[in-house]
Amino acid sequence: MVPMSTMNAANMLNTLLTFLPILCLSYAIPTAFLCVLEYFLARMESPWPGRVLPILSVVHALGWTLVLLFNMSTMLHPSLYFLPLAVLVIFNIPTALFLLINKITRKRFTERRAMDRKDLQDL
Repeated sequence: MVPMSTMNAANMLNTLLTFLPILCLSYAIPTAFLCVLEYFLARMESPWPGRVLPILSVVHALGWTLVLLFNMSTMLHPSLYFLPLAVLVIFNIPTALFLLINKITRKRFTERRAMDRKDLQDL
């Protein structure tokens, strides 16, 4: 692998586009397991355990974006301006999944809880 300082912008872009499908596939398996964990965390009585994974996922995405921005600070090629944005979007896909799972699961939980309260009041 060529050091980052000797790579030009076109070579860096080609390298990143080559590894993008590999990155997406290697990111999908842990995300699937974490989605199952998110489902069980969202079913808990308190809403905070279900919010932990989305928060950590956003921090993870921002961290990788900042790392990329700091590494690209010496290269000012116009074709690389949207690369940090693409990384931010790709790494926030699990965040969207976690939030969706949390919202659906909490909605079901609160509806069931309201029905239980109604049944208790009817007694």
